[in-house]
This record gives sequence, structure tokens and C-alpha cells, in this order.
Amino acid sequence: MTTPIDARRGLRIRVRLSLAFAALLALVVLLAALAMRAQDSLDGALERLLGQQSAARDTIHQITTSAEDATRKLLTLMHRERTRRIPAYADIDAAHRRLDTALQRLDQTLPVAASAEVKQLLMERLRDFRRQYDLTVDRIEADDFEAARQSLSGPVEEALSSFLVAVQTLSAQTDQAAALEVERLRNETASTRRWIYIVCAVAFVLGGVLAVAVTRSIARPLRRLTAAADRIAQGDYQLDLPVDRVDELGEVAQAMGTVAQAVAERETALRRMGNTDLLTGLAQRARFIAEGDSLLARLAQSDEVAALLCIDVDRLKAVNAVLGFEAGDALLRGAAGKLNVMFEGIAAYGRLGGGTFVALVPLLRYDQIGAMAAHLRDEVEHKLSWQGQGLDLSVSLGIAHWPVHADSTEGLLRRAEQAMFEAKRARQHVVVYNPGLEASRELHLSLLSDLQAAIQGDQLRQYLQPKRHLRSGRVVGVEALVRWQHPERGWLPPSEFVPFAESSGRIRLITQWMLTRAAQTLARWQAEGVDLYIAVNVTTLDIQDLGLPERVRAVLAEYRVDPRKLQLEVTETGLMASGNDPITVMHGLRRLGVRLAIDDFGTGQSSLGYLQRLPVDELKVDRSFVENAHLDPKRRALLSAIVGIGHSLGLTVTGEGVETVEELGVVGDCGCDLVQGFHVARPLDLDDFEAWRLDPDNDELFRAEWQRSAFA
Repeated sequence: MTTPIDARRGLRIRVRLSLAFAALLALVVLLAALAMRAQDSLDGALERLLGQQSAARDTIHQITTSAEDATRKLLTLMHRERTRRIPAYADIDAAHRRLDTALQRLDQTLPVAASAEVKQLLMERLRDFRRQYDLTVDRIEADDFEAARQSLSGPVEEALSSFLVAVQTLSAQTDQAAALEVERLRNETASTRRWIYIVCAVAFVLGGVLAVAVTRSIARPLRRLTAAADRIAQGDYQLDLPVDRVDELGEVAQAMGTVAQAVAERETALRRMGNTDLLTGLAQRARFIAEGDSLLARLAQSDEVAALLCIDVDRLKAVNAVLGFEAGDALLRGAAGKLNVMFEGIAAYGRLGGGTFVALVPLLRYDQIGAMAAHLRDEVEHKLSWQGQGLDLSVSLGIAHWPVHADSTEGLLRRAEQAMFEAKRARQHVVVYNPGLEASRELHLSLLSDLQAAIQGDQLRQYLQPKRHLRSGRVVGVEALVRWQHPERGWLPPSEFVPFAESSGRIRLITQWMLTRAAQTLARWQAEGVDLYIAVNVTTLDIQDLGLPERVRAVLAEYRVDPRKLQLEVTETGLMASGNDPITVMHGLRRLGVRLAIDDFGTGQSSLGYLQRLPVDELKVDRSFVENAHLDPKRRALLSAIVGIGHSLGLTVTGEGVETVEELGVVGDCGCDLVQGFHVARPLDLDDFEAWRLDPDNDELFRAEWQRSAFA
């Protein structure tokens, strides 16, 4: 429904402001005109009044002066000869002419309000004065000076006085008329002033009304626009701005609505781009959780269930290290393509980062997930060939069920990740989430919180497992192992805390403790003349630390230990999983004179091209190739091949995990140089190891068993 546009809203702001200003300006001009007109009128009236009053006073003064002058001239006629009176008559005539002239001007200068009766009285008294004056002149001409003097001092003076009184009366009446005129002008000015006040009040009221009207017509929509701008700033782009105006504010409202829509679309696109993995095009964590929650909301209205699969590509770091990151990226894109084929339009799926993918899949029954997991592994696992190098790929799957294990995507994801980590730890392909895993994890986390105190409180113990030379039977070294004597839980094997210490990064504290304790033991042996070396295990995190060579050098220097008596062992899996190239660190250790060994060899599937680049001295064959090798020809053949590879590279080869005399014989027949395992000796603390080492019966027993197995 279109909002009607009224006339006020139809006018543009500049027009409204111009009209308001014009109205106020017109009132100001009218006010100024009234004031100027009143001032001009007052000035003119005052000027006329002052002119009339001045002229009247001058005329009256001239009348008075002329009458008195004429009277005085009569005195000059007294006692003069007739011939000498002629000039005086001329002066008298001139005085009378001036008097007549002044009387003529009197009609022009007197105000209209002057009384005609006063004028008539004045003229009558003037005639009486002149009659008495003429009679006096006649007596003088008759030389009757006495009568003339009596007339002059009597009737003439009385007539003159009466005339002058009439003149003064006329003057007073003139002043009164002027005063009346002034009063009239004052009243007229007051009336004009009232009108000016009225016009000022009207202008003030009208100005206020216009100001309020214009301000409200601008301020209200501006407040709405300001509120809309605040909502846009807070991320609310669903604006309801009615465009019911055709002025500038209407244009701004329309533009703001357009901007809000454009920003909303742009932000949606950016948010989608930000939540989309650039390499694979799959949803990232936040977007996957949102899409998963939407899927679960739809499933909640049906009888379906769902499973969240957390899929992690094993040994991705190894692919990056051996074949390069381009190969790893190609692997990830291939896995993403498989997920697209399997789940597009069916499930919510995405990539969490690294080699970890997730998929939330609707199911009719939970037992369907086994077949789906097997199909997924068949699709994703394949042999990668890159620039002539080959590597078998595998994945580890963790599964969580909805709604049994969690009622939200985020909760399912957390539990599926835990199951995936358990699959990697147990080296299983697929693990379904077990609530007991979380309790165990909480237990291990509590142990990790105690680990710092364990190191500082001397709760860790060093155990030594001997390594014998097969041909001579001589003990040449030991492998140092760590045990934890917890004050509350008792003895804890490494499997209880080492994996979680590795995942949290605290394994470096244990490694440093092991290096220090090994250096202390080697220093003691050097002082006693014991010729043995100690092997210390280092982890993936350690081998990635460029500062490891310096830390090892500092420990050796502190205890003045021969570097050749210290051997560092890193697992093949750890080497392959190392994100950074460990060769630099290993060469730094080799330059110190430290011996290097690859532990658990044969499980990491490293290439020989990579192996030959490593500056190692020893290969330790994993127990999986030694166990029951006397019963399995293929396993025995693999063991012989591995030993041959090690010898061809000039390396010492050690058979690990030898537990029976039969296994000892196979290891010897395959050409291993050293042997280690429970059949030789279990891990012992330092004191027990010293007692074992000094017991000659152990050496004799081993030689006898070796001879028996070698000629069996």
C-alpha cells in the first residue's frame, strides 16, 4: 500500500526553507516599511510644525517690533520743524509697511487651528491703534504738541498695548495649537508603534511556526534515518523506511534502503566466502554447523536419525613434506570431489582445516553407517602418484550419532572429533564415539594439569632398557624411558600421559627433563669409566623446534658430556608428520656430534629418496616386523629387506621388541646389528640397571641363547 504524499512532504527542503525565509523577509520588510513611513511622517510633521512655529514667532515678533517702532517714531515728530518731519514720516511709513507685511504673513504662518476670533480681534485692535496713531499725527501736524503728547501717552499707548495683548494672545494660541499638533503627532506615533509591535509579534509567531514546521518536517525523518543508520551499523539490514516524501530526505531514505540492501547482499556474499574453504569450495566450520543445524531441524520432524562423520587424511603432513604442498592440495581437492559426489543434495558436509573433513548424513537406521563408512574409505583412500613418487593414502573416521550422542551439530562435531582422535591413537580405521572416551580424556587432562608439578616435584623417573650387540653379546647402550610416580594414582606408564602431553605441547617439558637426566647419568658413567650411550626419544614437536640443537648443546655443556654418548631417536611417523622440514634440525644435531636414530622404522611409509637425505646413524625396526617373524615367511622377508636397506645406507640396524628366543634367532639371521626387547631385559631404574649390568650371568645367558638360536 502506497503511503499518500501530502503537500508539505511534496515540497523539497530547499523550497520550504526558501518560502519560510521569504515569508519572514516579507514581514521584516513590512516592518521596516512601517517604521520608515512612521519615521518619515513624524519627521515631516515635526519639521512643518517647527517651521510654522518659528515663522509665527518671527512674524509676531516683527508685528510687535514694527508696532512699537512706529509708536516710537511719533516721538521724533515732537518739537521738530515741519520740514524736518518728512524723513521721520518715511520711517513711520516703513514701519507701518513692515507691520502690514508681517500681518499678511501672519495668515500664512498661523496654524489652521488658530482662532479666527483672535485674528479678527487683532485686526480690530490694529485698526484702533492706527486710528489713535493717525489722530496723534494730526495733532502734531496742527502743532498741538500738548494734545499729541496726551494722545500718545493715553489712547495710543492703550491701543498699542491692546494690540500687543492681542498679538500675545495670538502667540499663545499658536503655541497651544503647536502643542495640540505635537500631541496629535505623539498619538499617531504611538498608534504606529503599536502596529509595529503587532507586526513584530506576528513575525515572531509566524517565524516560530515556520521554524517548528520546517524543523519537524526535517528533524523527524532525520531521526528515523539516524536510527536506520544505527541499525545498519549494528548489522540489521531489514529496514522499514517508508519513502513517503519526494524531497531530499525521501531521496536519502530511498538511497539508505538501497545501501542497506546492497550491504546485506555484499555481507552475505562475504560471509559465505569467509565460511567457504578456498581450496576445496566446501563449507568451513561455522557454515557447516549452521547448515547442519538446519538439516537437524528438518530431520526432527521425521523419524530419521543422522550420523556425523569426522574424516581425517592420515599422513597429510608427510605428503606435503615428501611430495610438496601442491601434491597435498591436489589430494585435498580430490577428497572434496569425492564428498561432493557422495553427499551433494543429501547431507551437510565441509572441511574443518588441514586434512579433516566432516559430513552430517541422514539415516533410516544407525546400522547403515558401517556400510557408508566403508564406501567412503573405498572412495577416498587411493594411491597418490605425484611426479613419479607414490604414496598410499588412508583416512581415520570418527562417528557420532544424532540424537543419541548430542542434539546439535556442534555437539556431534566435538564428539566425532574425539572418536577420530581415538581412531588415530588406536590405529583403527573407524571409531564410534563412546562416552567413556570423554571421561578418559578428562582424566588425562587432569593429569596434564599435574604434569608441571610432577616435573618440579621430582615425580618423573628415568628407566633404562639395554641394547645388546648381537654378535658380541655386549651391552652397548640403553634407551631412556620415562615413568611417572603420581602421588595419588601411583605408577603411570607413558601411554597414560605422553600422547596427551604431545597433543598439548607439554611434551617438550618431558623431553627437556629426559635430556637433563640422561646427561646426568652419562656424566656419572664417564666419571666411572662406563662406555655406554643413552638414547632419548624426541617427538614431532621437538624435531620441528629449530632451537632443539642449542638446548641439547647447553645440556651437554652443563654436564660436560661427550656428545657421541647421546643418541636422539625420532619415529618415522613423527618425521613424516612434521609440518616443517626436520632435516635442518637433524643436521644441527649431527654437527654437535650427537647420534641420531629412526625409531619404529617401517610404519611411516617414507620414501627411500627422503630417507637418504636424513643424517641418521641407526634404524630401529618396528616390532610389527619382528613379532612371530619365525612363523611368517613374508614378515621375515620384509625384515631382511629392511635390514638390507639400512646396511646399504651404511646404518646400524636394531631389532626392537624381541621377546622370545625364536624372535632373537630370526633377528640375528636377518642381519640385525643390535637387539632390544623384553627378552634382553625389561626397562629398569638406574640402580637396578647397574646391578643387572654388573651381573656376569646375564651376559653368559644371552650368549648361550644366541648360540642356540643361531644354530637351531
